[in-house]
Amino acid sequence: MIKPQFIIIGAAKSGTTTLYQYLCRHPQIFMSTPKEPDFFSVDAHYDRGMDWYESLFGQAKPDQICGEASTTYSRLQQYPHTVERLVKALPQVKLIYIMRHPVDRAYSFYIHRFKGARHKPELAVEKTFEETIVKQSEFIDSSFYFYQIEQYLKFYPRESFLFLPMEDLIQRPHETICQILTFIGADSQINLTEESTIVANKAQDDSEWFVRKQITSSFNKIPGFEQFKAFFPKSLKDQAYQWLRRAKYQQWKSQQYMPPPMLAETRKMLLEKFREPNQQLAEFLNWDLSHWNR
Repeated sequence: MIKPQFIIIGAAKSGTTTLYQYLCRHPQIFMSTPKEPDFFSVDAHYDRGMDWYESLFGQAKPDQICGEASTTYSRLQQYPHTVERLVKALPQVKLIYIMRHPVDRAYSFYIHRFKGARHKPELAVEKTFEETIVKQSEFIDSSFYFYQIEQYLKFYPRESFLFLPMEDLIQRPHETICQILTFIGADSQINLTEESTIVANKAQDDSEWFVRKQITSSFNKIPGFEQFKAFFPKSLKDQAYQWLRRAKYQQWKSQQYMPPPMLAETRKMLLEKFREPNQQLAEFLNWDLSHWNR
């Protein structure tokens, strides 16, 4: 049976889907489907046993490097048995940890769950970001990156990790992907960004994008509408959307679906909350993270 040689452990809403999609392009790499099996974190998944987990890589070719990307593996306050389970099954695995401005990441994660709750009630959040972080600590806990790293270092050596800021993946995708390929032992001469750059889920952080998606979804269900709208230029479609956006019914729909913004005082409070952990992380990684304090 085949086991993964590397795992992207997080952080949620820090570019893990973008990285996953890039790596899927590499002929020497086989990524699991689903992207996030959550095997070592979620008890119900772990109870399926290693045979089930290894079956996720059963279609890989003998010479391919296997990987997966479960962001629950860096939510250790909620899934405390993750690292012990991981090291027992995969003591030599390589771990990739991408990190993002902790406040931005926390709010982005809230937006993600806010939207997803329409189709998955188990993702339900409170009406506002402020109410949510009081009731559900994982939104803030997941941004304490150095805490997550410390738990892993109890079982894995420093050499097992590749730590990356999300900005590098977005702003310097080719160089960053080459660094990752070298780390996992794949051919870094294969340019995974040549076809096109990937910024997965980026637009979905924008509340207006989500409102537009909700408004247009009703029309997209009309048979033949997709083919019909293809004849119209983008400028005309934008004008039509703005007209619908102003309609009273759509105003109601916007209020129902648009995630409330983070309050300025909440951001200020969280920046202070993360200041010391950010400094610890900066010293450990020798990174300049001063921009995370703004």
